[in-house]
Amino acid sequence: MSTVVEVLSIAGSVSIQDHGRAGYQRYGVAEGGAMDRFALHQGATLLNNSTDAAVLEMAGAGARLEISGEKTAFACTGAPMSLQINGQTLRWNSSFVAAPGDIVEIGSASQGVYGYLHIAGGFEVPAILGSRATHSRAGFGGHEGRVLIAGDKLAAAGSGIDIQMRGLPPEDYFNSELIRIVWGAQAHLFDQNIRSRFLDTTFTMTMRRDRMGARLSADDETFLPASGLTGISDAVLAGDIQIAGDGAATVLLADRQPTGGYPRIATVISADLGAVAQMRSGRQFKFGLLGVSEAVDVLRAQDRRVRQLSSLLQPLVRDPSEITDLLEYNLIDGFTTGEEPVPIQPSAKK
Repeated sequence: MSTVVEVLSIAGSVSIQDHGRAGYQRYGVAEGGAMDRFALHQGATLLNNSTDAAVLEMAGAGARLEISGEKTAFACTGAPMSLQINGQTLRWNSSFVAAPGDIVEIGSASQGVYGYLHIAGGFEVPAILGSRATHSRAGFGGHEGRVLIAGDKLAAAGSGIDIQMRGLPPEDYFNSELIRIVWGAQAHLFDQNIRSRFLDTTFTMTMRRDRMGARLSADDETFLPASGLTGISDAVLAGDIQIAGDGAATVLLADRQPTGGYPRIATVISADLGAVAQMRSGRQFKFGLLGVSEAVDVLRAQDRRVRQLSSLLQPLVRDPSEITDLLEYNLIDGFTTGEEPVPIQPSAKK
């Protein structure tokens, strides 16, 4: 018997995601996958999961879920959201156990946009083209090719009853004021004056955003190239910044189209894509230019950071044998004679 998660109600937009479908863009299939890949790695580390395990991605707010079947371990990462099990508040960025009959409630995000619910072994849904990620526009992947609705039931692919409860230190990349870029594929179409203005401009994340891309506003600044929009359609990358016909910039994200004809003035570096995805509407920021070699160095540093996540794990329940001053802790609040409780005064040290 496996663990089953039933959706009782949905507060935001919730879908199954994983690492995406790399290598199929040449055939017209978008890569897709989680908007915040670093949060995927955090969850995999907390639960000893494979890095391609399927998770629930929650945009803005989560869901109310009921557990049945086997007891197993879960973890929550990404944008911090309110988290309760049977009404008891739990710590974000940590693992926890839920048993049959338990109700897990995930509320609104306090910062950032995308939160993630991980289950030991990942969620069991069919793999299509090497991925379980939902692409709702194309109608395939995940659970029936769509976002989740009340009544959906999802099974776990594995078991995690023996997983130690652990946490990771909180991360702060949800309110970035500087997003690093390299010049894009068509940067040569923009004269030096336009490129300089682009770097000097303070942009605002608008509400016109989804998993495909995020449109930016820049007051009255526009960035149309002198040659206009006469380029041919070619392959686009995650993080490409397109300049549309009105001169406004849009950052392409996980569910971006495979090809595009609008000129791309710049590309957000891979290491900062999660920060862009997690940026809330109304936030202001600027772009900072890196050379290609500098961008590669930043990506290598992020890879090292991911590999070091396991060294940052913190046990949520301490083994008494590891507490050197155990006698200094007040482990009992009082005792009873069968009539009235007799309080014990806490020690001065703890």
